[in-house]
Amino acid sequence: MTMQKAVALAHSSVAYQPDDDDEDEVVAIPAGQAYTPRLLPVPSAWWDTPAVVSCRLQPAPEEARAARQFARGLLADWGLGHLTDDAEMIVAELVVNAVRHGLRNAPVATPSPLLRLCLLHRAGEVMLAVTDPSSEPPQSRNPGWTGESGRGLQIVGALSYLWGWSPIEGRGKAVWAVLRYR
Repeated sequence: MTMQKAVALAHSSVAYQPDDDDEDEVVAIPAGQAYTPRLLPVPSAWWDTPAVVSCRLQPAPEEARAARQFARGLLADWGLGHLTDDAEMIVAELVVNAVRHGLRNAPVATPSPLLRLCLLHRAGEVMLAVTDPSSEPPQSRNPGWTGESGRGLQIVGALSYLWGWSPIEGRGKAVWAVLRYR
């Protein structure tokens, strides 16, 4: 897939689905249950397009604060300050999950684990994503009433229109959430 096609996909609400004939097929993204992660097969170059604004994160849970500040500032620049509360909560959960689970499950040969916060503004929606070096899909848990952790992806699912994950060939995955607005 060319970078031009990846940029075009970054601006649409569709996913790339390669087939055996090396032809590009575009698939609509159906809305699903709030707690079920959706696999969104997009080309690996998609996350590196000029349409995606990103910042590098250090592999520490404390980076959630820096990620929230980055998202808040960018949403304000885009005139979408009304999305800030939900976006900050989603970003914090995605960063903490990437540090706790994405780095722990990263391949041993990963020299310097790369975490990135990526934001994409499209017509009527904003996609928030955190990349990590693990290829393991996110696992939503059902903690007991007294459990003190394990609700992060449930929060992401409850606050977002749609959420899921995308493999990034040779570099892990992106876990993402979409906020819609009018």
